[in-house]
Amino acid sequence: MNYPRFNELFWEFAEFIEDLHALFLDSIIGYELIHENLERHQSDIREILGSHEYATKEFQDTCSITYKDIGGQDHQRVATSPLMKQGTLRSRIEADGKNTRTLGKMVIVSSYAYWEEYLRIEIGKAMGVVSSDATNTEETRAILNKEVKNDFWGDMRHLRNSILHAHGIANSEVDKCKVIKWFKSGDRIVLGYQKVRAIFLCLGAYRNEIHKMQFPTRTFRIPVN
Repeated sequence: MNYPRFNELFWEFAEFIEDLHALFLDSIIGYELIHENLERHQSDIREILGSHEYATKEFQDTCSITYKDIGGQDHQRVATSPLMKQGTLRSRIEADGKNTRTLGKMVIVSSYAYWEEYLRIEIGKAMGVVSSDATNTEETRAILNKEVKNDFWGDMRHLRNSILHAHGIANSEVDKCKVIKWFKSGDRIVLGYQKVRAIFLCLGAYRNEIHKMQFPTRTFRIPVN
């Protein structure tokens, strides 16, 4: 066992999940601010229109808007039209809207990639079950599948595969999940704020497991006499 290496991996993984969580939370706050600006923009227009029949949120949601209207900067989308419907924007930025759900999928995919492509291999090296120069080959994965296993990461693999290879629809493997039991085969994988928060709590719990690995297991012998 390379115990000092476990300490290094603990701090590396801690930094990874902290940065990823900060990205998620920064984005959520950003959506809230954009939503406030959209509401303010629509309210100002309704005040100008007064009692006009078009002075409704429902009608305004059918009208176009630019990022400059709500953020002050003239950002341009990579799209067939520089304009977007206000209702379409609202559906992306509202609480647990499309943007939050997309971020949730990104958290699953990027976290599992970190585990599969780096962290699990490095843990295997520190444990001494694979060579110090091992890479992510079929032979390495076969060993790690036996020696470096975790129910949470197994569930993350099923979710990740469903997101990337089944257009976000849970495949039959999802029914085998042992920790993340939110979905069953055929369900659309929708990850709102609270579900993503639970994922980060699980990531933090595994970070703590790595922290424990750096300490050798002590055995205590009770004197016979």
